[in-house]
Amino acid sequence: MPKLVDDVIIQNAYVQAIEIIENVGVRFESEVVREFFKERGARVEGDKVFIPRHLMEEALETTPKGDYSLPTQKRVVAATPFSNAPFILDDETGAIRRCTIGDAIKMYQINETSPLYECANPACADPVDNDAQDQFVAQIAMVLKYSDKYPNIGLRATSSTSRNGDVYGSAQRAIRLVREFYDVWDEPVMTQGICPNPPLEYDHECLDNLCAAIDEQQAISIFPCSLGYMTAPESIMGTVIHDFAMSLAGLAFIQLKSPGHPTSLSNFSTISNIQTLQPNYGSAECVFIQVIFYELCKFLSIPCAICGSYGDGTAVDYQAGMEALLTTMLPFSLTEVDEVWCYPGILAGFACGSFHKAILDEEMMRYSNRMLQGVEMTIDSKLPGLLAAGQEAGSFLVIGSMDTYRRDNYLTKIFNKWGIAHADNAEKTDLAYKVQQVLERRIAAYQLPERSAAQKKLLQPYLPSQCQY
Repeated sequence: MPKLVDDVIIQNAYVQAIEIIENVGVRFESEVVREFFKERGARVEGDKVFIPRHLMEEALETTPKGDYSLPTQKRVVAATPFSNAPFILDDETGAIRRCTIGDAIKMYQINETSPLYECANPACADPVDNDAQDQFVAQIAMVLKYSDKYPNIGLRATSSTSRNGDVYGSAQRAIRLVREFYDVWDEPVMTQGICPNPPLEYDHECLDNLCAAIDEQQAISIFPCSLGYMTAPESIMGTVIHDFAMSLAGLAFIQLKSPGHPTSLSNFSTISNIQTLQPNYGSAECVFIQVIFYELCKFLSIPCAICGSYGDGTAVDYQAGMEALLTTMLPFSLTEVDEVWCYPGILAGFACGSFHKAILDEEMMRYSNRMLQGVEMTIDSKLPGLLAAGQEAGSFLVIGSMDTYRRDNYLTKIFNKWGIAHADNAEKTDLAYKVQQVLERRIAAYQLPERSAAQKKLLQPYLPSQCQY
């Protein structure tokens, strides 16, 4: 299968990334982290660390390897709705507002009532009415109350959401809460996402979250979020190499501090629109960056995921659907990736979430999986007899197999397949109406996960007041 970039370009890009972290350096806004590198033989100048090649190779040697050799059925799968959107689109009025605790609860109800989702994350980021003393830990406590799925936390503790501004303490308390809740102490119970700060920097908050995850032995995913021509070079290859160098620097710190620590990479970077100074996530260029980054990870056997279902608009319309499908399916034609992870409902380049778009993105994912499934190629030996019977009857409606039909055909329950005969029937053809009906049924079907008395008691001090039992 042809790849977007050949092996020689990937190898040269890797060499340049190594040269960048060795000679250009990466900023680490933590004296403790800089001192750690210095003790390992790295050159430190001010807040910049220059990681020598031998240290990087040592870190790569202990990084757990991803197995890219086993072919599996290609599929799209959902992580959580929205990713970490701080704003919500009111699908009825079209108004955009800050997300609330009620939105977060509704998000978990959607997340839990579909098998498409495999993780849980505070996807409605930092609700405006969160009244807990430690707002970050409160959001993790909500994950534990409202979801039974694996905590894959893309949100990080910040000085404004942590109690008394103690970012490390808040991040550590959140991890220990998950450990105690599940009573699991000898293996990772969650994955903590870490987003470095372009260009080539890890700030204090980022490092506090990173160090807490290392100290508590939790899985870590590093995912750069750079914008070409703003916080990264203007070229696609320049952005990718910048991101990979920055990711390798973080990976070096993790592995040198905790050899063998479970670490993976991903990429949420894109080009910027120079006319509006906004990120262009719903674009082929965004996918190109992810795919090249993925190929670099694959070259080193570092676990990596490609993500999709992005959107840049602020309405649930043709643009939103086109961009979601483009970013979900294009990776499969550019590389040999087996999975693309989606965040249904994204609008405005991760800034906003829409519940209606989440339902529609789920349907897009079902169609995508149908495309990836392909066709059953077995030729039925009974086909001549079936054709003879159909010829005699003038139709196959009463003699065909419904099981075979369902195997070979995806039957949508949302998109309009009624034709012009029902063009004036709003109940059958109005998409927003049908999506709202699906949404209401899903919310009604949600059941709060069962929790023991001890688990309920454990969560109480951390939850926002409106979530307490």
